[in-house]
Amino acid sequence: MKTLKITLVLISILALNLTTFSQKRQGGGRHRAHRGFHKRNKVVVVRRSVYRPNKIIVYKPYWRPNYAYNRRWVYFPKYNFYWDNWRNHYVFYSGAVWVSQPTAPPIIVNVDLDNEKNYELKESEEDDDDVYKTNDAHKTEYKPD
Repeated sequence: MKTLKITLVLISILALNLTTFSQKRQGGGRHRAHRGFHKRNKVVVVRRSVYRPNKIIVYKPYWRPNYAYNRRWVYFPKYNFYWDNWRNHYVFYSGAVWVSQPTAPPIIVNVDLDNEKNYELKESEEDDDDVYKTNDAHKTEYKPD
């Protein structure tokens, strides 16, 4: 009797799971991922940064008000740090971790950033909140002149 009850419970659970899985595929694939696109029979979901502004903006950071930037990330190769135009933050390496903060890192406190060589990173890196993960590539691509 006990075995029969356990068997019935397992069959019920299995039936519910099969019904749930089959309902997810109804509609012949009409349901697509939000902000996704198809690529070789796969749905690729594009994850936009939560910091992305809704409109295209020209950025004029407080440390360089007479210059207009069009991209989110500005890289300073001489000091190996980034400026995030969306959040108005500096991203720099401190000890063993990358730090993001609104105040300037200690290495550039007395530096005039208006005169320092900098590069706007590529548009493909706009939604990358962790741009420092590709810092090795940035160090080789962008040279401090």
